[in-house]
Amino acid sequence: MKVILLDQPLAYDGLQLSTAFLDRHAPGEADAMVLFAGEADVPREHLVDLEDAEAGAVIYSPLMAHAVVEHRGLSLGEAVLRQRLLVRLAAEWIASRAGVAVAVRGNDLFVGDGKLSVSVATRSPRGSLIHFGVNVDIEGAPVRAAGLRDLRIRPREFLVSLARLYGDELLSIAHAAAKVRPVP
Repeated sequence: MKVILLDQPLAYDGLQLSTAFLDRHAPGEADAMVLFAGEADVPREHLVDLEDAEAGAVIYSPLMAHAVVEHRGLSLGEAVLRQRLLVRLAAEWIASRAGVAVAVRGNDLFVGDGKLSVSVATRSPRGSLIHFGVNVDIEGAPVRAAGLRDLRIRPREFLVSLARLYGDELLSIAHAAAKVRPVP
């Protein structure tokens, strides 16, 4: 998997969940993960989650740590499984790094009653895409929120660690699948 960490802040408005965004920042034929920090402000018309859009959900954070992932040739069901793997890896890392309990509910993370993350998986023309955003700052958030800053975690440290853990886990899964023989 090609991993690109953007140095400059970049706002997330939902349009970054696209093959064009991945092609611009991580061109090539491989699966890719683009990491960046920036505001999240997703208008209703850019929401991919139909239930959220119908409910009038608002996604806003003054600063989030973002990961946009593309897996080529992957079905949406498999992408949701990988999304949940990514979320669980993040939960374990944050819990061990900050010494707090991090609850996983579906594809969302919570610290106490504060929502720490947003995430969605969807289809793309080449396979599937995942967006995973973790609050850094929470001022102005539309829901009760938790953030990495309050946990004394720097966004870059989190993103680099998450990319390494996710990449290592995908390699381990590929190895586990390749080392067995089929049975009748």
